[in-house]
Amino acid sequence: MKLPDQAAKDEVLAVTRRNKEVMVVMSWELYEGLVETLEILSDPELMNNLKRGIEYVKAGRTHSISEADERLRL
Repeated sequence: MKLPDQAAKDEVLAVTRRNKEVMVVMSWELYEGLVETLEILSDPELMNNLKRGIEYVKAGRTHSISEADERLRL
């Protein structure tokens, strides 16, 4: 199997030099997802919104899609 085919399967492949890992090969989609996750985790406002949303769900403070559409007049 060729390297791009392996990386396309969301595999992370280690590249070594002298038996030491020096870099990885991964799909572009996986790379973009990791970068986006890091951006979210480093944004205090986004993290506060996420935590608040999780607390709302745990407390049962949710709405159906149709209720949300109605409330937002979509």
